[in-house]
Amino acid sequence: MFGFGEARRTGRLVASGTGWLLCAALTACSDAAVEPRGNDASAGQDSVAGDASLGDGTGGVDVSQGGQDGGGGGGGVDVSQGVDVGPIVDAGAAADSVATDAVESDGAATADAVESDGAATTDAADDAAAGGGADAGASDAAADTGADDAGAPDPCGVCPWDKRPTGDHPGAKGSYSLLEPKKIEYGSGLLQGYKEMLVFQPLQAGPHPVLLFVPGKSLYATGGLIGQLGHAYKAFCEHVAQQGVIVAFVRVETGVTDGDHARMAKDLLEAQAKLFASISTADPDRLAYAGHSMGAKVAVLAATTAIDEDPKGAHADPKLVVTMNFSNEKPPLGVYVDAAEKAEGIAADSKVFFDLLTTADDAIAPLDVAGKPNTQALYDALKMPTRQIIVLHGTGKDDPNPKTNPELFDDHGAPLSIEGKPGGLADFVMPASHLDALDWYGYWKHVAGAMRYHFLGGDAKWAYGAMRTHGGTLPGGEVITHEVKAQGWTTLP
Repeated sequence: MFGFGEARRTGRLVASGTGWLLCAALTACSDAAVEPRGNDASAGQDSVAGDASLGDGTGGVDVSQGGQDGGGGGGGVDVSQGVDVGPIVDAGAAADSVATDAVESDGAATADAVESDGAATTDAADDAAAGGGADAGASDAAADTGADDAGAPDPCGVCPWDKRPTGDHPGAKGSYSLLEPKKIEYGSGLLQGYKEMLVFQPLQAGPHPVLLFVPGKSLYATGGLIGQLGHAYKAFCEHVAQQGVIVAFVRVETGVTDGDHARMAKDLLEAQAKLFASISTADPDRLAYAGHSMGAKVAVLAATTAIDEDPKGAHADPKLVVTMNFSNEKPPLGVYVDAAEKAEGIAADSKVFFDLLTTADDAIAPLDVAGKPNTQALYDALKMPTRQIIVLHGTGKDDPNPKTNPELFDDHGAPLSIEGKPGGLADFVMPASHLDALDWYGYWKHVAGAMRYHFLGGDAKWAYGAMRTHGGTLPGGEVITHEVKAQGWTTLP
């Protein structure tokens, strides 16, 4: 039984598998359902540009305090060791929200390939961004250069904003063929039927690094007609797996009223153990967690347990944790656990990277709002220098990027990867949910780039260098840009 509501701006209907009665409850806090792309949104931001030059290797980022050409401070940016830090921008966000559950789409993603030489040519900004220190709770500062990136050459070579990239770009299709997704149950017994995961595996021989992914509230399966496990994120999971990674989409939620995030984190660790026991090519020494919204919170809680609360080494430690629109507010039901507060226990010298990705117009889990301990609160709580915040921007009203048609909606639903062309069935059930530049040049690029860097010998530039901010190029040559709001290192370890 579907309930229908109006999605503002798009004028299309939104189907929810749980109907009208659950809509209000699902929008609250860390148990919020994902809003559809297409809501009325506004964002304000003060831009600060950084040096966009690239090094050839995969070495460190070396940034001294102060501007390079501005007459202030010290030595600017040394790119001799590899990769420069790219732009750093403070962004605020405010938006109206509409909650919905994802529903099965029969559409197929179309990403017409274009020829790309993969060349990394960049237009350096006038001044270098200054990285912050590693002290917990400290935001990183940068020199205000006033540099204008409009019309800058495409640093990818050829990366049209309305096409999926090709070549060696981490947003491009990887070289690995995939086996059919394998469903694995990781629990047994009464009331444990929800414990299942869908595993995407490279066809080629391993061992392979592993990414455990946890979905947002009630998005473990699409509601209504078919209800396929992992459908709302299937394209994302397949994309990362094609880079040579085993990706496990893990359901940890019993149902729509479940708010026990601490138990969900235990479930994730249980699923992890089952995966390594079941898949011989899964490498426990190359492990990462990722999650969206509520799933990001669960990933952080599980990482805290494995790294900080596991003296006997019962669980393999993740070397990378990627949060997408981290939602950590009090749910309407369940016992509240503050994941940011728990993460404070992770030691400063822990060998783990925290990559915190979010969007400027996220009204469900805003980046930095008083009383809402989401992405900024988590960044401030973490002690290790190996942490950063990336803010993805859309192309609508009040966004810093040029306007596009269709618009890129940088809201809470941006990490979804439901397949389908604009105007097709995917738009009917979740407006503007089709794949777009925020997928290819934002979330996909960063997650695949980080996995490649940490576990597959890849270049650091995509996840930790200047290419973090590149979001595709418009026909007129304008470049869509994202932001590095904060980072905890001065030299990338």
